[in-house]
Amino acid sequence: MDSPQVLIIDDDKDVSEYYGSVLKLMSFQVEMVKSAKEALSRLSGSAPDLILLDMNLGMEIGGEDILYQIRSNPRFDQTRVVVVTGYPATVMMVTNLADLILIKPISVDLLQTLVTRILASAIEPKRFTFRDPVTMLFNKEFFFTRLELAFERARRRHDFLFAVLIFEIQLAMQDEMLLQPDVLERIIFEVAERLKGSVRPTDTVARVSGWKFVSLHEDLTKREDAEIIVDRIYKLLTEPIRIGDKQYHLDVRFGRATQSPRFKNPVDLFVAAEQDLARAIEP
Repeated sequence: MDSPQVLIIDDDKDVSEYYGSVLKLMSFQVEMVKSAKEALSRLSGSAPDLILLDMNLGMEIGGEDILYQIRSNPRFDQTRVVVVTGYPATVMMVTNLADLILIKPISVDLLQTLVTRILASAIEPKRFTFRDPVTMLFNKEFFFTRLELAFERARRRHDFLFAVLIFEIQLAMQDEMLLQPDVLERIIFEVAERLKGSVRPTDTVARVSGWKFVSLHEDLTKREDAEIIVDRIYKLLTEPIRIGDKQYHLDVRFGRATQSPRFKNPVDLFVAAEQDLARAIEP
């Protein structure tokens, strides 16, 4: 039987090497990465048996971002995640996603014992179903969790800018009721595929309901970036969709809201985007 594969994600070299030495003595296959970017690159190619994840990874993206991506991807259904932190307050929003939370400093004996137990446990790894079953985009629950995290990060970092887009799609010159259900499903699936190809890995796109979608775009450099994103998505979605010998054209309306001090909570920002969408739809 192959020895378990362990990925250590920590920007502190000394800490990583300490964990790595302990786990290698336990005959585990160990790999160490020092940044969120390296971690995402590594995880794009394989699914480790165990991940030791530090929550504070500098200013790029945080450990919570990596954890949400792991838990929202079925490829990691059997991956155990141990969150390691020196700041207990930072893990409150991800407690239900981690298989185990360890507070630094961690002794050799404690690390060996807990890792052995968690890998030997018959209990299924924690995971949430965060995806829409038709499009495999994220669902509304996941989107709001990501929005809360982005809002909190903006409160801590004055240079952190993000935007929310809400967009509603209609079939142009088509009576939706006359189309077969399988054709409608294929159109929605194609819309989802185009959306996946139009955003960065750190962006979040979700299906809210039916033909209504929402997206979260973080780490913008300026407010005008939101309009650039709108233009890109609009061009992609209004390209004709061909199914069999027929082409289908879509009409897309957008609402948007960019983070501002006037928004007191994440819901305010979402409501502002919905109000902007309502204005766009008005005849």
